[in-house]
Amino acid sequence: MFGLAVGDALGAPLEGAPPSVAAATVASGLTMVGSVFWAPGEWTDDTAMALALAESIGAHGLLNTEDLARRYIDWATRDGKGIGNATSRALIGARDAHDARDRARAHHEAGGLAAGNGTVMRATPIALVARELEEAVDAAVTDAMLTHGDPVAGVASAALCAALIALREDKDPLVAAKAQAQGDPRLTAALGAVNGRDYATLGQLCAGRQSGACWTTLGVGLHALTTFENYEDGVGWAISQGGDVDTNAAVAGALLGYRDGVGAIPACWLDALLGRERIARAADGLLARHVHD
Repeated sequence: MFGLAVGDALGAPLEGAPPSVAAATVASGLTMVGSVFWAPGEWTDDTAMALALAESIGAHGLLNTEDLARRYIDWATRDGKGIGNATSRALIGARDAHDARDRARAHHEAGGLAAGNGTVMRATPIALVARELEEAVDAAVTDAMLTHGDPVAGVASAALCAALIALREDKDPLVAAKAQAQGDPRLTAALGAVNGRDYATLGQLCAGRQSGACWTTLGVGLHALTTFENYEDGVGWAISQGGDVDTNAAVAGALLGYRDGVGAIPACWLDALLGRERIARAADGLLARHVHD
């Protein structure tokens, strides 16, 4: 959870930046500098929604969709800072989980872009608690339907959860993720680029019109995990690609943080992170639920 939030906060000031600007910033040394929109160390909607999911799981187990929808709707209505378009359409004005799903489906059917990375960015807590892969996949798809009508968004979340569970079980996370791709050509292509160490294709995804797609973020996160030996280099690479920097770095950070532990996160980044107490409580709640269940 700290790995996710740190990556998110580091990337927030560079969201939408072209690769040249992002890469130059990484080369000069990443710090929690903040921006016009984000205070130094402040995380975005990525961590906010992951925390809402984590806190719901901690309180009610995996997965109480009515409680989770209430938490999502409350956040979107009262705060919603950085909220994505598909998530906004689904949550703002929704009454409950059923209404949110209907709104998400309607947005997708009307031609709205509903395969964004807003589900992948928040799905990590599911994998941290789920006992088995099937349980995680079902919960990831169920969670995704609350905000995204395109089924591939749920598949991408399930693939991320599969990768995290594979790390826990000392298996190959990329193989596990690919097994969830279900033949979707966009997911398959992104994961194929990871498998082939195809930097050019991943860079094109980040810098082009697919920068905020679920397959792009999943590919960036898995490339950071499978290519770099430490948290700092992996998250730095994810940020250097530009595009939807905060979300890409959040997912890369979650994977690397889970693999290497909180001690692998540079202290200067962790110390500057805002809201550490809430993140720690949410993580403790997930651990307690995992042990209890």
